[in-house]
Amino acid sequence: MKRLLLKRNKDEKKIMKLFTMICVLICMILPFSVRAEETGQIVSVEYLEDGSSFVTILEELPMAARVSGTKSGKKTVQYRNESGTVLWSVTVHGDFSYNRKTATCTRATKSTTCPASNWKITASSAGKSGNRATAKATAKKYVNGKVSRTVSKSVTLTCSPSGSLS
Repeated sequence: MKRLLLKRNKDEKKIMKLFTMICVLICMILPFSVRAEETGQIVSVEYLEDGSSFVTILEELPMAARVSGTKSGKKTVQYRNESGTVLWSVTVHGDFSYNRKTATCTRATKSTTCPASNWKITASSAGKSGNRATAKATAKKYVNGKVSRTVSKSVTLTCSPSGSLS
């Protein structure tokens, strides 16, 4: 009886070790499977009356051979329906130089996505001013070939004199 209990304890220890190793492996692999759009930091969620929302995501981008005093980043606003599905998005990409006293946007570009088949982005633009890069997009929802809703949104990426993006 005592021998049987000792064997059972050893088996339980082996199972626990195996379980722990599997958990560690999952924790190591999981971060690498995250989609690119989810690598940024969600900085705000704005809910609208109809249950839809604007989700803003900020991401600092690595620059090839980064020069001290420069930053590159992007800020995306996703328009989502009440169930959280992304209908369309607008992203501003900005390059900045900073020197602890001032920051300047040196380049601003925009990109858009529209995964929802009944929505179309009808206008978009980008610009820069001082330490800001801004993009704007207008999207329209079509029902039976007619516009049933128009939504516009702008997104601004700012760099501080110390190089912090917001």
